[in-house]
Amino acid sequence: MQDATRSTPDRTAIVDLIDRHRPGWSLEQAFYLDPAIFELERELWFPRQWTVVAHASEVPEKGRYIVRQLFDEEIIVVRFGDGEEDVAAYYNVCTHRGSRLCVKDGRGRLLVCPYHAWSYRLTGELQSRQDVPDNVDPEALGLHRVPTRCVGGLVLCGLDEASLPSVLPLVDALDSGLRDMGINRARIAARKSYPTRANWKLVVENFSECYHCRPAHPEYFRSNSYVKVVSMRDEAKAAEWQEELDAWHSVIGDTEFNKGAWEPGGLDKVQFAMYRKPIGRGRDTLSDDGRSVSCLMGGRSVYDGGETGFRLGRLSFVSAANDYVTLFQMIPRSATETDVILTWLVDQNAAPDINTDAITWMWDVTTVQDKKITEDNAAGIASKAYRPGPYTELEPQPSFFVQTYLAEMRSMITGERTDAPVWQFPAKGYSSACSVVQAAEAV
Repeated sequence: MQDATRSTPDRTAIVDLIDRHRPGWSLEQAFYLDPAIFELERELWFPRQWTVVAHASEVPEKGRYIVRQLFDEEIIVVRFGDGEEDVAAYYNVCTHRGSRLCVKDGRGRLLVCPYHAWSYRLTGELQSRQDVPDNVDPEALGLHRVPTRCVGGLVLCGLDEASLPSVLPLVDALDSGLRDMGINRARIAARKSYPTRANWKLVVENFSECYHCRPAHPEYFRSNSYVKVVSMRDEAKAAEWQEELDAWHSVIGDTEFNKGAWEPGGLDKVQFAMYRKPIGRGRDTLSDDGRSVSCLMGGRSVYDGGETGFRLGRLSFVSAANDYVTLFQMIPRSATETDVILTWLVDQNAAPDINTDAITWMWDVTTVQDKKITEDNAAGIASKAYRPGPYTELEPQPSFFVQTYLAEMRSMITGERTDAPVWQFPAKGYSSACSVVQAAEAV
């Protein structure tokens, strides 16, 4: 639940910080540390963001509900009917006197507050009406609804209906791709949380570039061929990657090779992406030895050696190999705290005794390493010696993210439309990872 004490942001001072930002350089210290800026993000930026909060299998039948985090708010996600889209979300607040309504996941015909036993229908209306004062309309005491949309087996939510951009472009672009990977017919194999002592923007910046992959992620580096062109400037490696890409293209065909989508997003547009790329020669999946770790997903009959990546908004990502899927959720909690949650999915008919250690290996070891380097980054930024530094040619996406974030914040603070940067794919092969992964997220 929210902290009752809030820092009051000085909007003029924040606009001054934005205006003195040097394009192509990292943010001023305050954007990574100041609670007042986080409070302004809570007020202005977060309500405009759609983000993944759950997988549909977590509410498999009518009456099943779960308690989840949406930014720094707690919500209840509940299935109220038998249809695929019959999922709703509510703030976890009783409308009687504000008690926390649900303390854990559960199942029931009604949602019942443990304080005074006021109950609510699964569709949000107040059920208990006998004690409502005569001069109060019980219809006005329904639960506070959270905007919700299901897409390809994932549940997306946003904080404020009036502030959110339409989610339909994302649904139209990604739904079939998510289904192709079997995400709508999956079950959860494992879930892990990585509380990270760092601002959410540092977490996002780290996740969107692979310049750090060679020194920080030896396991990821040896398992994924594309890092040859996103972690170093090497013309020979770029040519080697192009050869591998061409060879993979000849095997999977044009339809699979060209499958993709890219919307950089903005104040009035939700960001999304879909891309495909080969994992590496001789590798079927993202495992330690490259061999299968579960049954094939999405109706596939053979392994094609590829990974499909998805971005759903600014804070949710999906990595889908042929036999398992990893869902990434980044949840801002305070100016210096971010929850990173990974959920691993397998086909709903996968063997109950599958080796979850083999399934989680790649992204668990990588995320543990990311937690360490991001926290070290945050600790250094807290020093009085910190000054913004330049992004390199191998860090185009964090640079674009920072410029976009600042333009959007300035527009929302001042009410003046600020021109957002236009995404320019790097010209050189070794920094763009070639056309098939131009929209790819790194780690």
